[in-house]
Amino acid sequence: MKKFLFLLICLLSISSAWAQDNMLQMENEEQYFQANNQNPDKSIIYIFFNNQPCPNCPQAIEMIEKVYNQNFLNNYSLFLINYDEDDNAGFVQTYNLTNPLEVVMVDVQDGNFQGYQKIEGLQDMTNNQQGFNDFVITEVNGYLGKANQ
Repeated sequence: MKKFLFLLICLLSISSAWAQDNMLQMENEEQYFQANNQNPDKSIIYIFFNNQPCPNCPQAIEMIEKVYNQNFLNNYSLFLINYDEDDNAGFVQTYNLTNPLEVVMVDVQDGNFQGYQKIEGLQDMTNNQQGFNDFVITEVNGYLGKANQ
């Protein structure tokens, strides 16, 4: 019984520390969001990259920006962020960033974060411009379009 209580206390301590750490990360992200976003009611599309880009990453980023400018400029905010920079390290854990290119859509309602979803594998789709465009539009409309109706 003592072992069980000890284990329970340890688990509660760990979960409390984890929750505090996650709250701090979200507060840091909200501060970044408020400082850099002119419209806090707009959902966000983040393009995250690192210091070791894949061969197709620059082209994929360019293609994403083009799709955004043609289709979503007035509906969502777009941020291009190097997650290897010290000031942006909190994003790595918040969004579980592991690839050289990650696109994350963040649902924002009334200035509050509601959730997020990633768009995966865009760097592998750069050889088909129309397919790439259609895929990004479908993903953004499928997640953020529903959230903002």
